[in-house]
Amino acid sequence: MKVNFNEEFDCESNFKFETNLKGGMIIMKNNKKGISAVVATVLIILITIAAVTIIWAAIIPMISNQLESGTVCLDAVSAVQLKDEGYTCYETTLNSDGTTYNVSLHVGRTAKDFDLNGLQVLVSVGGDTTTSTITISDDDLGPNGADVFTVSGNNFNEATKVQIAPIVGLGNTEETCDISATKILTKC
Repeated sequence: MKVNFNEEFDCESNFKFETNLKGGMIIMKNNKKGISAVVATVLIILITIAAVTIIWAAIIPMISNQLESGTVCLDAVSAVQLKDEGYTCYETTLNSDGTTYNVSLHVGRTAKDFDLNGLQVLVSVGGDTTTSTITISDDDLGPNGADVFTVSGNNFNEATKVQIAPIVGLGNTEETCDISATKILTKC
């Protein structure tokens, strides 16, 4: 013979007290204000879709712009080089203003098609490096072209090395790429 001795008490705090057969008391919260499993699943799906949309709209264009920049710079670095035909050297000229030191650069370009806007020229003198920028148009140095450019400085008579880095156009912006060529300078 089984005796079920259950008593229920309902308080303002929404707790339910039950006594089991062994005489122990079990306290259970009677909360009927929760959300159903269907509503919770729909909310999780909506939050996931919103997160994917934010990532797609914000991060993907940023990554694709960086990839485009890297690809164009990779093409430019491999296509723009200093030619080794005796025109890359330093020389001294006497002007009416005084002595000027020039570094001549014989720059060549392969057939790769990209928008070359200029060259960043780094001239090393002793332990210091002087940076100059040369603006280039397609008439100056188009695909499969070569030309000699000159940069001037006060102390270039002791120049030991020259490096060039292409400056490419990416839409409305310009990007200075990595150094594409280095040459030890000799006197012209």
